[in-house]
Amino acid sequence: MLQNVSVGFGAMVANSMLQWDRAFAAESASAKERTYDLLPKKPMFPARAKRVIFIYIGGGASTIDMFDPKPVLAKYDGKPAPFEIKGRALNGSQQIMASPWKFQDCGDSGRQISELLPYFQKVVDKVTFVRSMTTDRIDHSTAQFTFVTGRGFTGFPAIGSWVSYALGTENQNLPAYIALGEGATIGDRAHSSAWLPPIFNGTSMRADPKAPIYDIKRPDSMSVEQQRRLLNTVEALDRAQKAAYYPLDQDLESRIANYELAARMQLEALKVANLDEEPESIKKLYGIDQKVAGPFSKLCLMARRLAEKDVRFVQIYGGGGGNWDTHNNIEGQLPGLCQYIDQGMSALLIDLEQRGMLKDTLVVWSSEFGRLPTIEAKNSKPGRDHNPYGFSMWMAGAGMKPGFDYGQTDELGYSVVQDFKCTHSDIHATVQHMLGIDYQKNTFPYEGRDESLVGVNPARVLKELFV
Repeated sequence: MLQNVSVGFGAMVANSMLQWDRAFAAESASAKERTYDLLPKKPMFPARAKRVIFIYIGGGASTIDMFDPKPVLAKYDGKPAPFEIKGRALNGSQQIMASPWKFQDCGDSGRQISELLPYFQKVVDKVTFVRSMTTDRIDHSTAQFTFVTGRGFTGFPAIGSWVSYALGTENQNLPAYIALGEGATIGDRAHSSAWLPPIFNGTSMRADPKAPIYDIKRPDSMSVEQQRRLLNTVEALDRAQKAAYYPLDQDLESRIANYELAARMQLEALKVANLDEEPESIKKLYGIDQKVAGPFSKLCLMARRLAEKDVRFVQIYGGGGGNWDTHNNIEGQLPGLCQYIDQGMSALLIDLEQRGMLKDTLVVWSSEFGRLPTIEAKNSKPGRDHNPYGFSMWMAGAGMKPGFDYGQTDELGYSVVQDFKCTHSDIHATVQHMLGIDYQKNTFPYEGRDESLVGVNPARVLKELFV
């Protein structure tokens, strides 16, 4: 009856209400038969990559000042743009600002990289650039949600959760999805499983050998036997409660699994975070003792150690809070920000390659958007506003074409050349494809339909990037 009333809207309302109360009959029936775990699963087709390291630069990095040079900016420096530049503000500045930094040809590919990134200059031949990225969001939170969850608002699972849901993990003593550091405006929601079963949630870790995860260490006053008896008792109580009252409660099931995982992690997590095990040559390569570069370099080295332990998806946050949000004084801020990430991310590529791991590890680097070629406001220390119309990102390893550029922006670095336009959904489809996942088939039932990372957004696998 509800299906036929008001063109089906009655059924839609009822469906939503029942789903909210976990009483949707078809969903409940199938849920009884489903179990969720992190056991390794076969990819849907032969995979190019076994794992992903995703370096996420929260705040909007100015890629036209880093590795997408636009010489024409010097011609118009201090002058009005030759065409309209749209920013967030009505009647925004049209005054062009050339990059304050010099670029030079690097590597066999001869691509120009800014003097801000001297270490990256040495590894640029290993990298595949996507120079035609766009987003439909112009503010940080919504753009970050878009880039990591596929939607411009909260409440959807992050890409790492979708990957661990599809493939599980080879190492049962560590989480499948680990987030290192801080640097997203949206906080922990940047690695949340949202409505996917909680077992696929990203686990926050730090490069701290004493406490890489909060409360991970067993109290000194408790023996291994005492801990095992406690875990067995808690599990028995949880399972009794689940059987009697909450047979479909995935949160409770996840809690049981996480207690067991936490116990196994007490040795593995403490060991993987102990960077002192690394030889001096590797510590020097990453520069973990450097004042500026050291903190991020430690995260990059830890990411390699986690990848070596077959963690499926590692997310590194490249910078705290909105530091990369250079609305003002970009000339004073960007050098330090680039110094913070340059040595670590470059060493990661070198380290993976010399260990033979770059061939099956996909490294992804991106921000949520770029910066405009104009100054944001006329003052003594100008900066650049958000640019969702055209920016660059890069990927490396796992069969990506090294030294290859895909797409381009116009002569000012403002907007993409239309034929090469790429979106976050294209990247999400491509990353999943690299792992042997069909992005259209990696779905989960939610609110009456099969949802996916890409959803209903147009998307395609960027096969042009593959060797």
